[in-house]
Amino acid sequence: MAVSRADNLMTRLLLIRAGADSGIALDEAAASRGAENALTVSLLFSGARCILQYALLPFLLPIVGIAADATIPILLLINILAMASIFFSLRRFWTIGYAHRWRYLVVAAAALTLLVAFTIYDIVKLGAA
Repeated sequence: MAVSRADNLMTRLLLIRAGADSGIALDEAAASRGAENALTVSLLFSGARCILQYALLPFLLPIVGIAADATIPILLLINILAMASIFFSLRRFWTIGYAHRWRYLVVAAAALTLLVAFTIYDIVKLGAA
């Protein structure tokens, strides 16, 4: 299979060694299932992050007597974990040559952009506190 210049660029950006198979010696169907599972886990983690960040922490912590500003370090950690999850699922898609990796890249780029913006906002808010 010929590899495009764009695929080579993404391989370098995702820090994947040339010719790396990451120990994955699976048939195409099993590789696709593994990639889809990686996507599912990443999306579940992002969904849990959103529920925690926007529904539970802002309301639950003040009820138990913890100031709202104390949630910022927790939210920063959650954002960093969410970004890492997206990065590693992207790496998996490119490592196995998943057919829909470019579609997921669009979704991942949008999510990463929002996560970076939220992280910057939280860091600024933490510095002002």
